[in-house]
Amino acid sequence: MIGILSAIKQIFSDRPAPLPKTESSAERQERHRKEALGFAKQKHREISQKQREQDAWHQRYGKQQAAVLNQLSGAEFETYLAGLFRQLGYQVNLTPTTGDYGADLLLSKQGERVAVQAKCYTGSVGVSAVQEALSGMAYYQCQSAWVVTTGNYTNNAIELANKSNVRLFDHTELGKLIKQLEDTSNAR
Repeated sequence: MIGILSAIKQIFSDRPAPLPKTESSAERQERHRKEALGFAKQKHREISQKQREQDAWHQRYGKQQAAVLNQLSGAEFETYLAGLFRQLGYQVNLTPTTGDYGADLLLSKQGERVAVQAKCYTGSVGVSAVQEALSGMAYYQCQSAWVVTTGNYTNNAIELANKSNVRLFDHTELGKLIKQLEDTSNAR
């Protein structure tokens, strides 16, 4: 009897393990979808983190550049911006120092004209700068208006700019332009 039991155990132990259950097509698709979703979420987290780091760097860089630029007079800041935009490929005209109808610079590139109001401020730029840019845009028959500052903007200025499609450049955006120019110059 023991011999028979041993023989039966031997037969079952020599037998290959049962084959694993194969995935159905729907199960395979579901597993693939979950893996792809997990991969996409991980990449999104990584890209978001890199973007936050880059934004923080631009903000610090912009503040550093603004601190240097804040030492300029208003007319010197306008001249600096004229040179910056020229090097970025714009045709630039400075308007008269007084009686400029709200635009300190007139930019042209690829058929688009831009009226620019420049504010070399350490604090917040108010709604009047946006109004001046809009006035300059109308007077000089431009397609768009920008306000460029070394500071930042009040909530009212931001609200009016959003409603009237005026582009606002604060110290961070100005830093990005300066960095863009530096990168272009270094690539040459």
